[in-house]
Amino acid sequence: MRRADQKAGKGGKMADYRHIYSDNSYKDHWARAQKFAHYLRTYTSIRKFDEITPEVALEYLKVQRDAGYSASTIGADALAINHLMIGSGRWAENQRLVKSKIAGMPKRSVVYQHYKPLTSQEWRDRNAELYAKYKDQIDVVRAFGLRRRELSSGTSLNGKDGIGTKTLFRAKNGLLVAQTMGKGGKLRFAEVRKDLAAEMETKYGQYARPISAAAKNSRQYRFMIKHNRPFFGSFAHRVPTHIFRADYAQNKLQELNQKHYSGYHVVKRYRRAGLDSNGKQKYTPYLKHLDDRQEYQIGAYKAQYGAFFELSENMGHNRLDVLNAYLGTGR
Repeated sequence: MRRADQKAGKGGKMADYRHIYSDNSYKDHWARAQKFAHYLRTYTSIRKFDEITPEVALEYLKVQRDAGYSASTIGADALAINHLMIGSGRWAENQRLVKSKIAGMPKRSVVYQHYKPLTSQEWRDRNAELYAKYKDQIDVVRAFGLRRRELSSGTSLNGKDGIGTKTLFRAKNGLLVAQTMGKGGKLRFAEVRKDLAAEMETKYGQYARPISAAAKNSRQYRFMIKHNRPFFGSFAHRVPTHIFRADYAQNKLQELNQKHYSGYHVVKRYRRAGLDSNGKQKYTPYLKHLDDRQEYQIGAYKAQYGAFFELSENMGHNRLDVLNAYLGTGR
């Protein structure tokens, strides 16, 4: 039996408002919660947590809208409030705030709307000159599914993070694997997709070390990274790396689905458990055993459960619900 994955949302699809997996996310949610609390103290008579209703929070978002805040800011505020209220058990999940369903809310920028629906190939065809300029960086993202800050140096760890001379390894199957430190300081391995393996081998294979030499924990990784020479520095933010992570996810999933999985994953789910003394919906956790051989669908893609779980590990999430962002029909 494989290790328990306790992070999947309800049904593999509902967002998980009961956990925060990144220190940076926690800090952002905390700051937004403080801003919401200031609004409640200043403009309402609410003084108790249980007095906060979805209607009150909705009015707060409308105030943000009328004050000219951006779509991303209002969306992030809504997410923070959902974490606060649903995560504490005071709201049911069907009471969550959804910015897109509130009339008159601002839309995302033209650039965001222009790039978001494009596939990797469409973007490269329409932006041939930009692709040629940053081909090496883009192809590495497509090959390993790395986040921008996992690809480029200069964001942390004294500028020596990013894929480079000390962070490439060779798996037992012979394929290249990149080791990175993702959100929340979690280590992960990202295996190259096979259709780009030869290109990556030609360019970077000389730096690959046996997988046994990889860091076993964050302390070892931080020591190892001191001697790393990243292949890339920062590059233009108008290059939408999220599209190329989606490219990786879609291709890697189809590759993984050729394998024959066995065994089970144990995941945590939540079921309704009546109302508490204040009339609020209660939920109790339970464990569900998922057969890795069973077919499942996320977004536009069907595959074995085992393939989805392995892909989520390669992507650095370990949560199936997050894969919707990469496997949706808009890609």
